[in-house]
Amino acid sequence: SAPARQAAAAVCKHHIDSIAKLEPNARIIIMGDLNDDPINASVADVLGAKGKQKDVRPGGLFNPWTELYRKGIGTLAYQDAWGLFDQIIISQPFLDKEQTGFFFYQQHIFQREFMVENKGRYKGYPMRTWDGNSYRGGYSDHFPTYLVFLKTVKPGLKGF
Repeated sequence: SAPARQAAAAVCKHHIDSIAKLEPNARIIIMGDLNDDPINASVADVLGAKGKQKDVRPGGLFNPWTELYRKGIGTLAYQDAWGLFDQIIISQPFLDKEQTGFFFYQQHIFQREFMVENKGRYKGYPMRTWDGNSYRGGYSDHFPTYLVFLKTVKPGLKGF
């Protein structure tokens, strides 16, 4: 299914480029279970999402999950290997800390003890609701991800 994921990424990239042509400083967020890791072709090549902020040029995309993935950190596990399919990718304007709007600060994988399988062959994996015909009462086979954005507030503004 890699060709289908690359085709979907190409459609997404086409829309991003169309928006950026009209509004170069558009703040764009791409998010979801991409069914690919940050280094796979659909994300790294077709979308052109960079894993280091310094490599992102105007009109480009930043993928804050690349370095975590390279360290073996992920949101889902399969055959004892972690994948990071659940990504939030942002456009270059979110990287400017000097702007008046919100800027990217941190990325996180939300993982709490109650969300982790505590026994059996999948111990340490995200706790699923179902394991075959067995009800586990979990939440998902993926851990959710989120980004933290900050905004600089000028001292002396009313309401702050």
